[in-house]
Amino acid sequence: MKQKTKNCLLKLSVLFFAFTIATTSLAQEKKKKKGFNLGERIGKLTGDILTSKTADLKLTVAKPTYYCGVFPMSVGTTESKLMPATTVEGDHVVSISFFKNQGAGVYKIEGDVKLNGEPMKYLGLGSYMSNSSIPYANSPIIEITTKTGDKASFVLDAIPEIKLLSVNGQSSLPLVDVSEDLEIEIFNPAGAEKTRIKVSLLTDVMGVRAFNHFADFESGPAGARKIKIPKASLANPETAGKLNAGNFNKGENLLLVERMLVTENDKLSSAQQKGNIHSAELRSVSCASMPVIVKGKQEGGLNVGLMITGYAPNTNLGFDFQKPNAATGMPLSMASKVGLTSLMLDGRTFKEESFSSSSSSTIGGTTYTRTTTTTYTYQFPQLPTEHWQYVLDVLYTEMAKLFREKHKIDFVPVEKVTGTTQYQTLFPAEAANTKSAIQTTYKNTLRSSPEKLSEVFGSISSNQTSDVPIVNMMKEADVDGLISITLKMTVGADKNDKVILSPQLHFSMAGRDENNANKQGTYVVGLIGGAGVPFNSDAVKNDKRALVEACSIPQLIKALDYALTTTKAKEIEFGYDAIWSIGK
Repeated sequence: MKQKTKNCLLKLSVLFFAFTIATTSLAQEKKKKKGFNLGERIGKLTGDILTSKTADLKLTVAKPTYYCGVFPMSVGTTESKLMPATTVEGDHVVSISFFKNQGAGVYKIEGDVKLNGEPMKYLGLGSYMSNSSIPYANSPIIEITTKTGDKASFVLDAIPEIKLLSVNGQSSLPLVDVSEDLEIEIFNPAGAEKTRIKVSLLTDVMGVRAFNHFADFESGPAGARKIKIPKASLANPETAGKLNAGNFNKGENLLLVERMLVTENDKLSSAQQKGNIHSAELRSVSCASMPVIVKGKQEGGLNVGLMITGYAPNTNLGFDFQKPNAATGMPLSMASKVGLTSLMLDGRTFKEESFSSSSSSTIGGTTYTRTTTTTYTYQFPQLPTEHWQYVLDVLYTEMAKLFREKHKIDFVPVEKVTGTTQYQTLFPAEAANTKSAIQTTYKNTLRSSPEKLSEVFGSISSNQTSDVPIVNMMKEADVDGLISITLKMTVGADKNDKVILSPQLHFSMAGRDENNANKQGTYVVGLIGGAGVPFNSDAVKNDKRALVEACSIPQLIKALDYALTTTKAKEIEFGYDAIWSIGK
């Protein structure tokens, strides 16, 4: 992707991050005198920019939430400041937020949003809320009616309570040392077996206080249950930035455990009448908390993400792999069955370089300058497209064999992915075969990443549910990972001035957690590249295997194996496997 496009995405990401963590409407909340700070004021300004009005529900993504007993309001989070002034710990709160399915931002509904027939309070940033000091007698019902007659309704069921019995064996102001493993003891009532537990501590980022989640695991069987949370988990919270931004507040803090049940869009019952709403995801939450004292320092600080670089033995190639921290960075050990989204070849087979040198001399008061220009031309033979597609076929076949035999990961047939309902939401790949360029794809796969500015803006969505194209493709193809590859080839010369094709393999592997509401994650993203190998022009014209060798495919497979093996070792070292195995 071009640098300008990357910069555009970065600015949009910063803008979206600001609006996500600072969900406040200052003008409405001043009456409460809850002390909104500068960071929250910035959030308000950002929110105003990103909020639009609509009466067309098909543009929206809805997230209704039933909070069966809220945490103490005294913690001072931005979320607590948004609660009605009378809200106290244990109150039941129902909210709904409307996000843009296309573009960044949220929607305020032009019409009525009611809970059990009573108007819900609009908080700003597309969010509505109602609260009750006692549990609702029946499952609360949210009803939406726009001024154009669009209608939708959701019935929210309560979730079993959760009890936090102890932290590190103590039930009164326990000590949490972030450099050590943490043990919590919870109680699960009958009927809570299919829920999940999230654990958080308070953190301040850019003047905004929030609960920062650092552990997520299955509830498990009914009864009391002790859970060991590895210290690595405390170094991999959801919000983590450079210079330890996002680290937990030292001293007095509040440890929060939440029981959560997420109902995805494709699992909504007939009781949920979403009407024209594009997609909806329901959440039911209960919580328990305990005051704690936080001390210590994580070895190496917070993990923002891993960068794994090196050179593959017995090759000319190096690699640069990256993955986010373990909040969304999935260990490769979780992958068992993957599919191919995209495999493209982008080659530059002609290059011309010119170098000039000058020398001057003076004769009889006159200076004479002589300039010599030397031009070097590098040309790879123009070959039929079928020959290049053979290269891609070998690359895919050898990669699938490597994954299956060495890493215990199977590939499903390519057609199982390309035949999914949402595969056509991807981007058309370029095709060319000239003396200077070759562009083609494997089995007509499409391009998975936006490149043109129109594609970048067209692919932006504020949909924070699992009902997004990449997850839907994984679900329909019945895989837990999708791989996209671009093989770039550039003609040039080696140190002996022999013409070579230098390869660069761009590799990305996305995933989903099938046991956690299909939470989207990333296994790894990176590239492998280096100097190519000399070739014989006549051989590559007449022998497809010679072309495979000229494209360094055997070396790329060796380097990919080494990069994946190294990445798996680093995942274990930094606790990724342990974090994703909490409670198992």
